[in-house]
Amino acid sequence: MTQEEYAAAVKARAAEAARERASAETLWQRLQACGDREARKNLVLGDPEFQSFGLCEKLCHESAELAEDDAESALELASLALKLAPRVDGDKYLRAGMQGYAWEHLGNVLRARGDLAGAQRAFEEGEKLVLASFHPVLPSYPFRHDRRAALKAALLRDQGKLAEAVSLLSGSTAFAGDDKSIASAAHLERGRLRRQLGRVEAALEDLSWAARDARSANALLLARIEIERGHALCDLDRHGEVKKLPATLRKAAEGDPLERARLRCLQGRVAAGLGHAQDAEAALRKGHSDLHERAAADLVLLALELAALYTRQGETAKLKGLAEKTQRLAGLPTLGREAVATLKLFCRLAAQEKLSLERALQFAKDFSRISAGHPR
Repeated sequence: MTQEEYAAAVKARAAEAARERASAETLWQRLQACGDREARKNLVLGDPEFQSFGLCEKLCHESAELAEDDAESALELASLALKLAPRVDGDKYLRAGMQGYAWEHLGNVLRARGDLAGAQRAFEEGEKLVLASFHPVLPSYPFRHDRRAALKAALLRDQGKLAEAVSLLSGSTAFAGDDKSIASAAHLERGRLRRQLGRVEAALEDLSWAARDARSANALLLARIEIERGHALCDLDRHGEVKKLPATLRKAAEGDPLERARLRCLQGRVAAGLGHAQDAEAALRKGHSDLHERAAADLVLLALELAALYTRQGETAKLKGLAEKTQRLAGLPTLGREAVATLKLFCRLAAQEKLSLERALQFAKDFSRISAGHPR
């Protein structure tokens, strides 16, 4: 095959994949209209029209979207994709790749459920099958390798292999092509991981790249980037540099429950860092009353910023009350073991009136590092 023929084959395969992906959106809508799980399964596995590369990929992507919030539904979709993959219309290379892709998305659900050993096995199986999908002569199918890298990075992160996760994300932007939102999401996640590694200045650089690549993306992604940048600036005690979100980004954040909660906590952190106790207290009260479990780490960070302010002002009674209320968050499953241990130690020292200003500031710094890479 000549270079020109190979380039033409790549272009034809990409066009075919684009058509399948467009068709999959319609099939997905029809699938959602089915009454129950068994009906969806029978339709996908029994009707040849549904046995397409595009729909199998769509099931995987929808599973990834749900993994952190609704693991049961995510597991259903990933399992269905795994059953569908060997049946998709195509050759053995496409089917091997789809099976590998589905295995990795199943592994992602297992990771989100805390089964890291099961997730590791699923990813290993997936990687073997994806390798088997490469044709010796023809171009490979256009699988979303950027998504594969993001899922593997999440597993590495949860396994505590932060440097490996950062390295993997650094290479994943090569798969982005013209889709800047892919590169932006990779830079955003890498920034979070670098915050967790304590490399906050480097994290800010990543977030600047993320913002640049996301200019043509949706407003919600831009809002997430700016919220993350604000938290990084607070980590560096640069509260005064945190800018208010533009109206369009604020509207996007307010429309998403998690980002609305994170934005409120960020505003409270900024207020506490600037010495505006009443504004910080109002944000904390609202955070507790409208608690979003996946924003629990941000709420604890706000409490720790406020604790430092109370310690500086000698507000012992307020500090004890704050510690008592904050300790209730330790029971939330969204906080990791190290974060819970740090939180409990802070609460104990505050209750015993043994919390110095230096220690209070260190608690905020340590907790931010521990929780920065938490899945969101």
